[in-house]
Order: sequence, then structure tokens, then C-alpha cells
Amino acid sequence: VLSLGDSEATTLGVNVTLSRWIAIAAATVSTAAAVSVAGVVGWVGLVVPHMARMIVGVDHRRLLPASAAFGAVYLALIDNLARNMSAGEIPLGILNAIVGAPFFALLLRRTGGKW
Repeated sequence: VLSLGDSEATTLGVNVTLSRWIAIAAATVSTAAAVSVAGVVGWVGLVVPHMARMIVGVDHRRLLPASAAFGAVYLALIDNLARNMSAGEIPLGILNAIVGAPFFALLLRRTGGKW
């Protein structure tokens, strides 16, 4: 019902503000659960599709293969960095967080919170 617009949803008796907050909370919890279960792969799944969309555009016929290819290259680069940066192996999650968090901050700043 929310996809019909705020005024139409309100006319149909939906509390738009509450419904929107519930949807945001559900998306946040499900994303957090996926990242906590998948670990390193979760960051790749969050960062790479946004990078691919910025490069190839929003056409899903090109975006899906580009995301898969960029994800493979991204994870290979992070793995090589983790193995070669020091005598001991650095956990992949640390390097992914170092890349992912600033990227999301940049993305939010660039888009103003709207994608």
C-alpha cells in the first residue's frame, strides 16, 4: 500500500509513518542478521553492488553480471592485501570494514541519503 503514495495509503487507513519505520527496522535487522551470519561475504554483498551500480548504471541486465565480476575481483584483491601486508595474515573482515565503512559514508554524503 505504501507504494501507492502517502496520500493514497493514508486514505486507505495506513499509518504511513509507523509503517515506514517498521519497514526500515525490518530491513536493518535482516541486513544485520545476514552480515552477522555471512561475516566477510556480507560486506562484499553490501559494498560491491553499489560500486557496480555507480560504474555500469541501473540496468539489471548489466548490473548483475558486473556485480558478480566486481565481487570476485574485490575479494581477490582484499585477500591478496591481507596475505601480503604483514608477516601474519590480517583478517579479511578488518580490511573489508576499512574499505566498506568509508565507502558507505561517501555514498551517503554524495547521494544525500537517497539512492
